[in-house]
Amino acid sequence: MILDKDNIYSDIEQIVSEIGTAKSAVIPILHAIQKKYNYLPEIALRRICDTTEITPASITGVSTFYTQFRHTPVGRHLIYMCNGTACHIKGSELVYDAFLRELRIKGNQDTDPEGLFTLQKVSCLGCCTIAPVVQIDDVTYGHVKTNSVSKILQDFISYQGKKVEQKTSEKKIY
Repeated sequence: MILDKDNIYSDIEQIVSEIGTAKSAVIPILHAIQKKYNYLPEIALRRICDTTEITPASITGVSTFYTQFRHTPVGRHLIYMCNGTACHIKGSELVYDAFLRELRIKGNQDTDPEGLFTLQKVSCLGCCTIAPVVQIDDVTYGHVKTNSVSKILQDFISYQGKKVEQKTSEKKIY
């Protein structure tokens, strides 16, 4: 997503007008920005400092302390790899590594080069009986093996296409 400075400034003005300019508004403002962009663009954070009582130190402190805030863009789809005890024992770390390879995610990155998928480890998905478990958006895959990662991604993409077709067909008037 290419960010336009004027649009961001307009968005920030609207967010600030709804939430306020006080230092205590830092968390609600950050939540609103992340909801809008799926991460915290630097230009938006600078604009917050220009238009409110919130300091850069406050934004940095809060946005790096709470793990739900992201400073880098997120992919269109989120892949959650369960790393709970049952999943860990059944090989979730190997499955995680297989996703990294399949998606060509390198170094300390978590999003594939196309910006389609972001891969994140989570503590538990609550599906211990089908460990190891992966959830892509709202679709859960159980008993995942390293050699099934490619099939899972293909299945998910196919599922997304069917959802689009279904929504389109539901809108048709005969």
